[in-house]
Amino acid sequence: MMKEYIEHSRNFDYMSGIQRDKLRVKETAEVFTPTWLVQQMLDKLESENSELFTNPNKTFLDPSCGDGQFLSEVIIRKMERSGCSLEQALSTTYGVELMEDNVKMCKERLAGPLPTKEILDILDKNIICHDALTYHYRFDGTHGSVTAGAIKLNQFFNHATGSWETNSTEKIYDKTRKI
Repeated sequence: MMKEYIEHSRNFDYMSGIQRDKLRVKETAEVFTPTWLVQQMLDKLESENSELFTNPNKTFLDPSCGDGQFLSEVIIRKMERSGCSLEQALSTTYGVELMEDNVKMCKERLAGPLPTKEILDILDKNIICHDALTYHYRFDGTHGSVTAGAIKLNQFFNHATGSWETNSTEKIYDKTRKI
């Protein structure tokens, strides 16, 4: 299973089938990172934190996930280093992407060659089409936006409890400041 997943993910057609005209690139600032560079960057991160991929419960988020280049390598490393299943690796891996066609490709890549209903359900929850600057990051199936003044500094969504929590600092964003 692991070999097939790696082959599917790494041999996924790079930027496959999506027309990237100059206007779209200019408007969306799309930049796709080649697999070799993604691997090199993750190697560097792992050299700084050797336990980065050995904990199957470690959460990863790519706020501009594109077609899943980074997320697929994260999932491969989580399965290789921690021995977790694809479902476990996917359940703690999240992505937000502005372009619908990229979201579709990302889900196809991350699903692997023989996706189950469980895998597809996880991906539908964890890979979201939304503006990363305004998404609320609850990954709860709602696609609402964050408004200015709604987030406190040091606030985070605790997936274990299903609620927003705040660290000791209680400063609130200035309502006039744009997020």
